[in-house]
Amino acid sequence: MGTLDRYLIRAIVVGGLASTAAFGLLIIVFGAIDELPKVNATYSVIDALSFVMLTTPGYLYDFYPAAVLVGGLLSLGNLAAHSELTVMRCSGMSMFRLARPVLLGATILALLGMLMGETVGAWGQEKANQTRAEAQGTGVSMNLKSGLWLRDGDRFINVGQAIVGGRLNHVRVFTVNAQSQPVQLLSASYATSEGGDLWRLYDVKESTLDTTVPGNSVKVRTAPVQEHVRLFSQKILNIAVLNPRHMNILQLQSYVDYLHKNKLDASAYSSALWARVFAPISVLVMLFVALPFVFAPQRGGGAGRWLFIAIVLGVVYLTLVQIVSAFAPVYGVGHPLVPFLSAGVPPVLFALLGVFALRRFNPARRTALPTS
Repeated sequence: MGTLDRYLIRAIVVGGLASTAAFGLLIIVFGAIDELPKVNATYSVIDALSFVMLTTPGYLYDFYPAAVLVGGLLSLGNLAAHSELTVMRCSGMSMFRLARPVLLGATILALLGMLMGETVGAWGQEKANQTRAEAQGTGVSMNLKSGLWLRDGDRFINVGQAIVGGRLNHVRVFTVNAQSQPVQLLSASYATSEGGDLWRLYDVKESTLDTTVPGNSVKVRTAPVQEHVRLFSQKILNIAVLNPRHMNILQLQSYVDYLHKNKLDASAYSSALWARVFAPISVLVMLFVALPFVFAPQRGGGAGRWLFIAIVLGVVYLTLVQIVSAFAPVYGVGHPLVPFLSAGVPPVLFALLGVFALRRFNPARRTALPTS
C-alpha cells in the first residue's frame, strides 16, 4: 500500500467519523426535544436523558450510510478543490485505481459502523426500553388489547402484561390437539421467571377436557403455586417487544428460527435480518456511486452541482431501501427469497450505476494515430 493510498484512506475515515459525530449530536438534540416533555413524577430528567443516550447508537446506525456519504464527499471534495486529486490523476492513477483506497476506507467505516450497530446499538435500544418501563412502572408488551400472544408447538400462550424484570400478569396457556381443538387451559394470576424458559405460576387453575369420557367431561385442578412450568424464554419476550429495525443479527436469527419452528409468518423479521446483513454494503455503495461525481468537475461544470447530485443519489438510495423493505413483509409471505431480494437489489443496482459512472468519466484511452 503506497503513501497516496494511506492518505486517501485516512481522509475518508476521518471525514466519515467526523460526519458521524455531527449526525450523532443532531440525534441527541432532537431525541432530547422529543423525550423531555414526557418527564413526570416517576420519570425524571435523568431517566429521559439516559433513554436518549442509550438509543442514540441505534438510531445513528440507521443514518450511518448517509453520514459516511456526506463525510466522504466533503473529504474528497476538499481534495479536489485543492487539486490534489488532479495531481493523482496526472501521475497516472486511473479512476478505478483511485476507487481502491476509497473503498478500503469505506470498508473500515462499514466495519466500525457494524460493530456499533450490532453491539452498543442493539443493546442500547433494549436497555433503554427496559429502563423507561421500570421508571414508568408500565408493561412493555401490551401491543394488543388481549396482551401478548406466543405460539410453542401445540400451545398458545397469552400474557396480559409483561413487567420488566421477569414477571408476567394474567397468564393463559391453551393446548390444542392434532385437529386444532382445545383440550386444556392453564391459567395463573401471575408468573415469575426461574431462568431459561421455566416459570413459577401463582393461583393456578388447570382445566382439562377428558375426551375418553362420554360427553367430554372437564377436569379442574387448582394450586396456589406451580413450579418449573415451561412457557418460553425471557429472551424471546424481550425480542418480541422490540422493533425489528433495532435488533442485531443474532437476535433476528433467533426469532426467525422461533417463528419458522412454530410455522408463523417471519417475513417482517427476515426482511430486517437481511437489511442488517446488507447494511455494511450500503456504506461501500454510497461512496462508490458518489466517487465519479467528485472527479467530474475536473472535466467541466461546478463542483457544488455535482456534489449536490451525489448527495441526492444517496438520499434516493436510502429512500428506495426503506420503501422496498416496507413492501417486503407484505409480498414476502410464503416467499423466502423476497426478503433477501428486497435487501440485496438496491445495493446491486446502485453498484452497477457506480461502475457505469466510473466508466463514463474514465473512458478508455484512445490509441494514438501512427505518424507518417
